[in-house]
Amino acid sequence: MSFKNLPLLGTAEIIGALNLSPKQTAAAANLAHRVTQSAWRRRPPHKSGQTYEEFAAAVSACAWLTMFEVGALLILGRHHDARILTEASRSVHQAAHTGRRR
Repeated sequence: MSFKNLPLLGTAEIIGALNLSPKQTAAAANLAHRVTQSAWRRRPPHKSGQTYEEFAAAVSACAWLTMFEVGALLILGRHHDARILTEASRSVHQAAHTGRRR
């Protein structure tokens, strides 16, 4: 388990808000890294030269925090809240990319 790419202040706020135990915190961090590793394995051809560390460093702080919080919610059994957060994150991400293309 690594907190290397997780923004510490935001991670601490989520840990406190959800009252996570050390075991739950580690599991949520692991989930965020597994999601990022999965994205790295499926990265587009123009990013094929990136190592995992380079790819992970390029992931936004907001995305890391969202993945961590979704993982924490899942671990807590709050699947509905995790789904809502995931859907909201996708909507914001898509809207941001659509706005840049105009």
